[in-house]
Amino acid sequence: MSTIIVHGSVETSEASPFIEGLKKGALKGYAKLIEGRLKAIEAAVNELEDNPLFNAGLGSVLNRDGFVEVDGSIMNGETGKFSAVAAMPQTRYAISVAYHLLEESDHVLLAGSGAAIFAREKGIPLDNCISSEQLESWKLARKMLDEGKKLDFSLYTGIKKETDTVGCIICDDNGKLAAGSSTGGSFMKLPGRVGDTPIIGGGIYSSDQSAVVCTGKGEAFIQTLTAKFVDDQIRLGKHPQDVAEEAIERMTRLTGETGGLIVVDALERIGIFHNCNSFPVVVVVDGEVKNIINNRMISQQL
Repeated sequence: MSTIIVHGSVETSEASPFIEGLKKGALKGYAKLIEGRLKAIEAAVNELEDNPLFNAGLGSVLNRDGFVEVDGSIMNGETGKFSAVAAMPQTRYAISVAYHLLEESDHVLLAGSGAAIFAREKGIPLDNCISSEQLESWKLARKMLDEGKKLDFSLYTGIKKETDTVGCIICDDNGKLAAGSSTGGSFMKLPGRVGDTPIIGGGIYSSDQSAVVCTGKGEAFIQTLTAKFVDDQIRLGKHPQDVAEEAIERMTRLTGETGGLIVVDALERIGIFHNCNSFPVVVVVDGEVKNIINNRMISQQL
């Protein structure tokens, strides 16, 4: 049995177009599992990076100066190998750059223009990723700031849409695990700002015991090392759902922020939890989309 879980971030709409986008990503990942867990992660996240509904790749939010800088990461639970890119300009497929870095380099983390140069060397094309919707959001935000007005919309989503980081976790037929994540970061962020997505143990972690990705204010997940906390608790024998709830409640208690996460363990038990307004998640088990109600998967006893 194999399990693939994808999320579209906290505070993202759970309307049909968003769920259908996540389903498409999860099923593309499942179709690639024959090539390995990491290729499946890449395929699933690439689909979301191509979808302007999500804050990753094409749909990324703009920074203070009107540009897109993306973060991405991938981790192989079987080997413990991890690679990431941070504050990378002019590149849509952050997950693919992270994948190439993991497979073809001894480096763990590339940032800024160096990450973009590496992407070009690996055949990933130049792309400013500035969508018309996000450009209009940025122009309005700049106008409000110039007029001395307070921004009354999410710093993590832009004005017209609700979305943050996207992520994918996998447990394959052999109980081997992997995780990947991609994001445009926070709206109107300072150039060079890096969130939790490329920080091992902060917003992502995978081992022989679990695979987890987080979403929300990156600084809070970094400061609390939430993803590593999840893995540590699963190693103690706890159920992933209990751990997911404990981890988010702990992060909120320590930082005052909210967020969400998805996790799967080597027994293919899953955990999904958030304390925000919404958190669209799709679970695919052996190619079949499962139903999620109130943060829990139904039609399967895990």
